[in-house]
Amino acid sequence: MGAVENLLDDRLKDQQCEISVLACLITYRDCLEHLGQMTDMLFSLRTHQVIFNAIKKSYESGRNVDEVTLLGAIHSLGGDAIGVNERYVVDLLADAPRSHLSNFPTYLKRLQDLAARRALREAADKTKLLANDLSNGSADDAIAKASNLLNDIGTGNESDNVEHIVHSAVNVFTEIAKMQEDKLAGVYKVRGVTTGFVGLDLKLNEVAPGDLIIIAARPSMGKTAFAQNIAAHISTNLVKPVLFESCEMKKVKIARRFIAAIGDVPLSRLQSADMRDVDWSGITTATKILEKAPIEMHDGDVTLFDIRRHARQTKKKHGSIGAIFVDYLQLIKTPNLPASVSENDRLTHVSNGLKAIAMEFDCPVFALSQLSRDVEKRPNKRPVLSDLRGSGALEQDADVILFLYRDEYYNQDKSKFLGLLEVNAAKCRDGAVGKTFLCSELEYSRFSNVASHQLESLEKMEGAA
Repeated sequence: MGAVENLLDDRLKDQQCEISVLACLITYRDCLEHLGQMTDMLFSLRTHQVIFNAIKKSYESGRNVDEVTLLGAIHSLGGDAIGVNERYVVDLLADAPRSHLSNFPTYLKRLQDLAARRALREAADKTKLLANDLSNGSADDAIAKASNLLNDIGTGNESDNVEHIVHSAVNVFTEIAKMQEDKLAGVYKVRGVTTGFVGLDLKLNEVAPGDLIIIAARPSMGKTAFAQNIAAHISTNLVKPVLFESCEMKKVKIARRFIAAIGDVPLSRLQSADMRDVDWSGITTATKILEKAPIEMHDGDVTLFDIRRHARQTKKKHGSIGAIFVDYLQLIKTPNLPASVSENDRLTHVSNGLKAIAMEFDCPVFALSQLSRDVEKRPNKRPVLSDLRGSGALEQDADVILFLYRDEYYNQDKSKFLGLLEVNAAKCRDGAVGKTFLCSELEYSRFSNVASHQLESLEKMEGAA
């Protein structure tokens, strides 16, 4: 078995190719521009790693890379260069084939491929240990850790995507021209998603793929209903697949709320089964609509790894994914973090992860969030950015932050905003901040648009409140 392992090990090394790459780096200055996408892990022989690091150090110091500077750089590496035969370095430089500059990309690609395969083999060995360690959490935990090992492997062949701004400017021009053409032809479709709430969409424009949207409120404001309304709009009106992760509510309760909102059936009657004839018609209508709606749901405990897995399943099933909803982010489990980690650091990890998922799947992620109890201590209970519970990373990572507030909840007897939900876009990278209003119809687990002529007067009233 050992001989087989040695054979396989040799197949993942090419020392002659390593020498050729080192020779090109020393001989041709143009090759040094590739140093940014190279690491010493490209080289299987430690001596070659030391030579590479010496080349890199000389280049970064602004010195020419030649035999003299190279040997000096090796000496300056100190303990990292212990055991490296200086004679070997001199002989290598003297005897190395002076490969042509045009061959360098081929050599580099081969070393990148071999290094990735060696990393893959190492990850496989670690995965075996994870699988066999029954004390290392659940199988899902082991899978998550193994997945992270694989995700960390890169070939180095990926483009840095660095290009002159004029290329992006041309793309903007082309995009605008295409949008105008489609609008004139009556075939325009939103590139991202909209919320279905007219006043809010005027502020946000379109929610773009890759955006992280935080929907934050105190309990009983209607966060879940608000998110479900948007999810229903995206799946039924925009006909885009939606993944709905419910960490707090069972799937049957979520479905009941969808039916109430779409079928115009009071939620209380669905919960108590105190049905009327008209309600059955509404249920039938809602069920037919939901049957065609590409909505995938999951309930219970969930990790970032789980959300990724569910998103992949949704994308595989429907061919794309229009949006992901998470209700709510403070409940996302983080089994890979130490138990001693602070809540702020934990939520920073979650926030970063959700933004990464949005970018990875090229779709917006709507994440519901609880607010700090400090809101309750103020005379004015309207949320502000400092009320986001647990982490400043939420404010940093989010592209859009929406605060929900129902004044009648706190001031039922004297509120000027009875039956209304106030939606405050406190942060919006590509739109306008500010407030708008929706009609509150929580008996049907939904909100609806306020007549456009009423919005201006409501906003003025709120400003004076």
